[in-house]
Amino acid sequence: MQAVIDRGFCLKNPAKIIQLFGLDVFVGMLLSKEKTLLQRIAEKYQARRVPMPGAVGNAYKLSALFEFRVAHIYAAMAERFKSNPDVHRFFLDLRDEEMEHGRLMLACLYQVAVNREVEFVPSVRDREMRESLNALRDIERRVPAMSLDEAFKVTNELEAGEVNVIFGRLLTQVGRAETELFAEQLKGAQSHPESVPRRIKELKARLGPDGLAAAA
Repeated sequence: MQAVIDRGFCLKNPAKIIQLFGLDVFVGMLLSKEKTLLQRIAEKYQARRVPMPGAVGNAYKLSALFEFRVAHIYAAMAERFKSNPDVHRFFLDLRDEEMEHGRLMLACLYQVAVNREVEFVPSVRDREMRESLNALRDIERRVPAMSLDEAFKVTNELEAGEVNVIFGRLLTQVGRAETELFAEQLKGAQSHPESVPRRIKELKARLGPDGLAAAA
C-alpha cells in the first residue's frame, strides 16, 4: 500500500473519489500533480466545515501537530545529508509520508463521525504529551550535527515511539466511508515501526561501507 495518496490512485478510482469527496476534488487531482488527495481534502474541509469540538477535536489537532513535527525533522535530515542522493531521497520520502499522516488527522478532524466508545483522547495538557513534543523539538535542534548512524537510530526510535501510537489509536476510533478509504491506503502508517527499519537496512546495503562513510 502506498503511504501517499496521489494522482495515480485517484485516476484509478474516479467514481469513489467523486462520490466521497466531490467532483471538484477529483478535477483538481486530474489537472495537477502538485497536491496529494489528503492535502486537497484537508484544505477543502478547513474552508467549508466545522471541526470536531472539544477535547476530541483537540486530540486530532494534537496528532496532526506531532506528525507535522516529525515531518520537519525528516526534512532537516534530508537537508543534512543532501550530498548523497539515496539518503536525501529516503528522508524526503519519510517527510512526505509523515505530512500525509498529519493531513489524515486534519481530514478526520473535519469529516469523521467518532464512535460512541471513545477511550483515547490525548491532550496537550498531559505531561506525557508535553514531554513528547519537547523531545521532538530537541531532536530537530540536534539534526545539523548528527552523523548518519545517529540519524538512522533516531529515525527508528521516532517510528517506534509515541507519535505513531497516538496516530494509530486515534485512527481506530473513527468510522466513515471516507476514513475507511484513508485507513486502507495508509496502513503503512501503522506499520512504520516494522517497515522503516527494513528500509534503513536496505538503504545501508545499497550504499555499502564506502557509501555510508561518504554520506556521514
